[in-house]
Amino acid sequence: HLIKDVGQIPYNLHAHNGYDWTIVCYPNSTEYPNLDGEGKGQKMEFLEPQGRKLFMEKAVLNYLKSNAKTIDVLNLYHLTKETIQYGLLYKKLHPKGILYVKMDVYNEMLEQGITYSKKPWKNSIHKRFEKRFMRKVDLMSCENRYSLELLKSSFSSASDKFFWAPNGVNDSFVNKHFANTKTYDEKESIILSVGRIGSREKNHEMLIEAASSIDLKGWKIILAGPVESTFQSYINQAFKANPQLANSIEFAGEFTDRTALFELYNRAKAFCLTSPFESFGIAFVEAQYFGNYLIGNDGHSSFDNISNDGQLGEKADKNDTASLANILQKVVNG
Repeated sequence: HLIKDVGQIPYNLHAHNGYDWTIVCYPNSTEYPNLDGEGKGQKMEFLEPQGRKLFMEKAVLNYLKSNAKTIDVLNLYHLTKETIQYGLLYKKLHPKGILYVKMDVYNEMLEQGITYSKKPWKNSIHKRFEKRFMRKVDLMSCENRYSLELLKSSFSSASDKFFWAPNGVNDSFVNKHFANTKTYDEKESIILSVGRIGSREKNHEMLIEAASSIDLKGWKIILAGPVESTFQSYINQAFKANPQLANSIEFAGEFTDRTALFELYNRAKAFCLTSPFESFGIAFVEAQYFGNYLIGNDGHSSFDNISNDGQLGEKADKNDTASLANILQKVVNG
């Protein structure tokens, strides 16, 4: 999160606009290696869990009660019932403070309508708070233009508060290590995928199955990221059924050194994500920065914007292995 929007938005407001800032969270990890790398200079304040009050975290409520008046800008994430209550508390304690919510939202969620509870009577209560929240919030951003249209139509009374803010790459960090990126002719015949390999929401089975059905013609597929222990048996079975994959698919492991991961992007010609849903997919713009052709699917809410409506990549039908295989073969064929 330190190298994604959560860390980069406040860091850049600090670097370019002089803001003092703190990322407030629970101690979710025993160590934070990115504080010594791409997230260097970021400040964190850790809360001790105090249990819940209804569905809200007491530690967050108490932090806001103690600090709201000294916070000029409060940046929260996602339009949830928790965000609504934390935001309303902040504006009650500091009416002149700026409340900014980054939606990080799926288009499908907005098309279906945001619900806060499966129980209708509870949802109606949250919807009343939502109306009050929309009057109080100052700024809300989403990651693609279609989301912006959906938000403005869903919350017409607050339409002037919404804006489009796609995620980006920390180019000042990248340029320190990669003054020049490789041209296409300098690159290797690699299709790269980055993420938690084997996690259910990433659907790497689809990529491996698609690869087994095409002629890779010497191209390599490299999967970068920690491999889920439960996924190893699937890999063994796939390689046993398709022995040729053992020479074509490489597992690069987890990268705590971001420059080493960027070097993989720099070597690759194409980048593929097979997750059925992504609100944005920051890895897409990292790959794009290094000139990778993008392969996504129609479950990626921001793919059309990132790929410039298909000029810089192509999307498969989500969960359709044949559709992905067709795109992979076209890439391999040139």
